[in-house]
Amino acid sequence: MKIIILILTSLLLGCAHKNNIIDIDSAALPESFIKQGSSEFDIHWWNSFGNKELTQFINQALDKNLSLQANKLRLKSSEISSKIAGAAHYPDLNSTANASSDFDNFPDIDTASLGLTSSWELDIWGSISANENRFYWNYKGQESLYKARANLVAGNIASAWLGLVSEEEKKLVLAIQHRRTKDALNVISRRFAMGKNSVTNIWQQQRLLKSIEVQQSTNLTNIYLYKQTLALWLGISTNELTKSHINVSSVLPPLPQMGLPAKLLKSRPDIELAFARIKSANENLAIAIAGRYPRITLRANYSTSKSSVESLFDDWEGNLIAALTLPIFDSGTTKLVVEQRELELKALILDYQQVWLEAIASVNQVLANENQLSEVVKNLTLQLDLAERTEKLTTIQYLNGKTNYINLLRAQETILSLERQLIDANRRLVTNRVLLYRELSHGDFSLKTELNAHEHNTHKFYNENSKGQES
Repeated sequence: MKIIILILTSLLLGCAHKNNIIDIDSAALPESFIKQGSSEFDIHWWNSFGNKELTQFINQALDKNLSLQANKLRLKSSEISSKIAGAAHYPDLNSTANASSDFDNFPDIDTASLGLTSSWELDIWGSISANENRFYWNYKGQESLYKARANLVAGNIASAWLGLVSEEEKKLVLAIQHRRTKDALNVISRRFAMGKNSVTNIWQQQRLLKSIEVQQSTNLTNIYLYKQTLALWLGISTNELTKSHINVSSVLPPLPQMGLPAKLLKSRPDIELAFARIKSANENLAIAIAGRYPRITLRANYSTSKSSVESLFDDWEGNLIAALTLPIFDSGTTKLVVEQRELELKALILDYQQVWLEAIASVNQVLANENQLSEVVKNLTLQLDLAERTEKLTTIQYLNGKTNYINLLRAQETILSLERQLIDANRRLVTNRVLLYRELSHGDFSLKTELNAHEHNTHKFYNENSKGQES
């Protein structure tokens, strides 16, 4: 009998399937981005703006944002699922106890038994290991989603804060424009009283003044909306927000040195998520392949059963059972499942390559936008300087009667418009830089140490066996 068991075991082991992870043929990646900076890229990129208020807001959001806290709980739940899957490597142990008695003699026990039972499935084909690894990569995917959410929170906080700063600056500029235009209206009114110009000049100046007041009303609305957005991501009321008084044109940090795309972007949450899905699908395939082979389960029982409680512990007996489950006929279902999961894995590999290409294209697009926005700011700055010179000279000529009011009005309207356009252009430029940081960031700045410790403590089996599988 022993010889038969040894022969059967040898045959089964000879059929063992060694699962080899399909190599990922990386798509051809460019060697560099279209533009490079000179400063070191800060993981906590918002520090590059050098503003304590912004840093405080983002740190507060990373710690208190409700959606981020929800993602953190899901991440911990995924970690527990991985631990549960790893427990299948070890046998279980259960205790049993029962007693029976007739209704007529209820206090008297006719029979009683105690026992211990245990079962253990041998992981011959690696299905249990593959299941544990699958949950591990599901955890890594959930971790990538958490980091992507953290990056989104930080980016939206920065964008809302910059929008608020921009509108606060515009509020000051509009107040100055209103005062300048009103002073000009007083001068025109005095000249009209002296008979030196027409009443239409007064009306035109009043119209210009009213247009500024409309801009002020829009500005106040935008300030409120940005505060609402900022408060939403922070989870606080708008009354708790402090005012920012920073010229956005002075807070654009130097462009960071980005290096090679393949090195910088490999830790992006979307790329890590795509890779984790490939690894999980590969383990899923391994489980399906293992399902086509026999399963061996060991069961042990150690118990005692007597007709009286007094003699219950006098005699114990135990047995060990080895059960073999071998699929014979299933209409080709297991084979089709393997084929299906192979197709899913190949599709995910293509998705992974596409994510890489999209990531690099996104970074290059933001860099191209920065070039264009920088040129817009430079152009508007030059236009504003020329408009200010023109307005000063036209004012002198108007007061000396050497030009008409229409030329002065046009000069005033031009300078008022350019001042507002320059503020908006600076805001778009800085907001685009925030987008660049988000594209480059891996987003793990808000992960706690206990979550990262999962790499070393939770999956010892995976860490010990993954090298052999990936070879």
